[in-house]
Amino acid sequence: MRYKYIFFDLDHTLWDYHANSTLALIQVYNKYKLNSNFSSVDEFIAIYNRYNDELWDAYRQGNIKKEVLRYKRFDLTFREKGIIDTELPVIIGDLYLEITPRLNTLFPNTIEILDYLAPRGYELYILTNGFLKTQETKMENAHIDKYFKHIFSSEELGINKPHKDFFHWAVSSIHARKKECLMIGDDENIDVGGAKDYGIDAIWFNPGNDEISDRALKTISDLSELKELL
Repeated sequence: MRYKYIFFDLDHTLWDYHANSTLALIQVYNKYKLNSNFSSVDEFIAIYNRYNDELWDAYRQGNIKKEVLRYKRFDLTFREKGIIDTELPVIIGDLYLEITPRLNTLFPNTIEILDYLAPRGYELYILTNGFLKTQETKMENAHIDKYFKHIFSSEELGINKPHKDFFHWAVSSIHARKKECLMIGDDENIDVGGAKDYGIDAIWFNPGNDEISDRALKTISDLSELKELL
């Protein structure tokens, strides 16, 4: 067996971030009757997602703190519609973070592939740029925490993927050799590129897209395809 240690990203790879976030945002929209400020829930979600993506990029680059990200994405969403309120973004930001991790939509075949890998001697780990407590809650509510030995979160280290030091931290912490490790994630730059730059193999999980990464050992569109390699 070539690999012994399998590193999974969590959001957008195992845990369906888009589906769960959408459900949480709909609850927020309805609870606070935001239909008086937005033309539709779809508009609210689209604006939020745009700012959320921008702020996560800034967070990964170390330009903003997590405490700012949590409310700023809602503050900017409201400001675009002319809503200036210093308290509402904080209240809604807290509510969103309370709701979202408790939702448990996974990508198809997540449980199937974890059930396949776990008894075959692989050690499974999560490598994430997400907030540690939030990721732990997601995994517990989705009932996948039992499969993983540890969560390596950038929040703990203070360095984000794709930085080499993040991957070195994970690999050295489990006393592994690079050739024994495999990274699986949805982001071609952060997961695949970061792993390859550090010197470990990576698989690009790219559902719903025919594009193939030349940096990845393999590109897959369904997690069940891992059975062909592992």
